[in-house]
Amino acid sequence: MKKNTKETGLRINRFIAMSGIASRRAADQLVTEGRVMVNGKVVTTPGIRIDPARDEVIVDGKLYARPEERKVYILFNKPRNVITTSSDEKNRQTVLDYIDTDERVFPVGRLDRKTTGVLLLTNDGDLAHKLTHPSSCVKKEYIALLGEKFTQKLMPQLTGGMRLKDTGEKVSPCKAKILDDGMQVYLSIHEGKNHQVRRMFETLGYEVKRLERVAYAGLQAGELRRGEWRYLSGNEVRELYRLVESS
Repeated sequence: MKKNTKETGLRINRFIAMSGIASRRAADQLVTEGRVMVNGKVVTTPGIRIDPARDEVIVDGKLYARPEERKVYILFNKPRNVITTSSDEKNRQTVLDYIDTDERVFPVGRLDRKTTGVLLLTNDGDLAHKLTHPSSCVKKEYIALLGEKFTQKLMPQLTGGMRLKDTGEKVSPCKAKILDDGMQVYLSIHEGKNHQVRRMFETLGYEVKRLERVAYAGLQAGELRRGEWRYLSGNEVRELYRLVESS
């Protein structure tokens, strides 16, 4: 809940009275009895102020004000051992522990705990759905560090649309390139199966030591260091919508 000035905020008892729920005096009692929630938290101080345009107010379980969410789009460079969820039952660090925004954002898709790199977060459910829908074929680009040099002769198997060894599941053809000393491989896929890149290399007998997503839907971390984030520009958001609407 944001702090509001006397000029812009309404005392909670006045808001309740204006909503026809109860008189101001009765509203004070509702608050002190713990029957009022603001932005998901019980409030017990009758004198607090709220902004009906931004704060969610629930009285006795009924919603009386819902803020109009400002659509936000965030690019995050995910560190290793951070969970791609909004919360974690084991109290491990999640991506939201790094994001300082007033809006209730969520990750678009997932990166497993050990994978680092580019992750998009937003509160735009429509765009998130379109980006993660298989028909959008959003490009995801990775660099995998392997336990040994990758053999060029296996490249057709890697890129040709293999069946995963553990389940027999078929994955679509992709693009790949061996980098520098051969211990690293660049991979570009359009699917998002669970642990897909790791499982593809494991099918060919290779262990992935480190995995970084270097781009998602054309977005790259750029100057963002691990654990840093930024808002997308208007042009970047428009390009994301252009991408999903043209698929």
